[in-house]
Amino acid sequence: MSTRRLRTDDGVELALHRLRAHRDRRAAALLVHGAFSSHTAWLQAGGGLAHFLGERGFDVWLADQRHHGGSAREPRPFAWRFEDLILGDAPALVARVMEETDGAPLAWVGHSAGGAVGLAWLARLGRAAPLAAMVTLGTPGPSGMRLARRTLALGAIAICRALGRFPARALRMGAEDEAALVLGDWMSWNTEGRWVGRDGFDYLAALAAVRTPYLGVAAENDRLFAPVDACRQVVSAVGAARKALRLVPHLDHRGMLLDPRARDSCWPQVSDWLEETLRT
Repeated sequence: MSTRRLRTDDGVELALHRLRAHRDRRAAALLVHGAFSSHTAWLQAGGGLAHFLGERGFDVWLADQRHHGGSAREPRPFAWRFEDLILGDAPALVARVMEETDGAPLAWVGHSAGGAVGLAWLARLGRAAPLAAMVTLGTPGPSGMRLARRTLALGAIAICRALGRFPARALRMGAEDEAALVLGDWMSWNTEGRWVGRDGFDYLAALAAVRTPYLGVAAENDRLFAPVDACRQVVSAVGAARKALRLVPHLDHRGMLLDPRARDSCWPQVSDWLEETLRT
């Protein structure tokens, strides 16, 4: 695996990793992690989804969003917002992959909040989006938040405000702490029932203009972070003619990436859909 450094328009250094180099313009997949993790989330469970897609012939790239993995850390508390990932990180990462792959078909594959970043970026671009496909695993909409999910989100917001960060490592929720307003904004979008930016842009409503083929994957045992109904809301909001929701049995939110059973029940659904979509 090779690593390159790039800068966003607001000057943040990001780390971008390529599983192996290809020069035949094969279809590429950009894997974008969710909260509390980094690019290494895609390398777990006997090689992870990254190697699985590589074995199926994709040119696999793994992103570290700001404040994660090998990318720059927040210079001071409350400096970055969730929209900085959407408006800064997403276009920089996609542009670099497309540059190095000579414009080969590119799919964004995001887990949880990493899927939301990609979808929100597509919502800003509408029909002008350069992606050939979008896949999200466990990316929920804000509808019908049950008590446990709402309580968790509100608790996370309160911790972020009090500490200026979210201590995921100390709480054993993941390998990466979160910048306060990055996580806080994402949690607020869900507790408030709408994805609205600081300029009033309604990301959820704007998904209706997205024409990029879209696959949403939901884990049947994920009853807290991204329940099936919440994932279905996102699929319903996307305006693409080619879209689908796939349910994965026996797995939970993290299990779609980390559970060895995902190799049989989850990952083939992603790779099969990508192969079919990118051929058409």
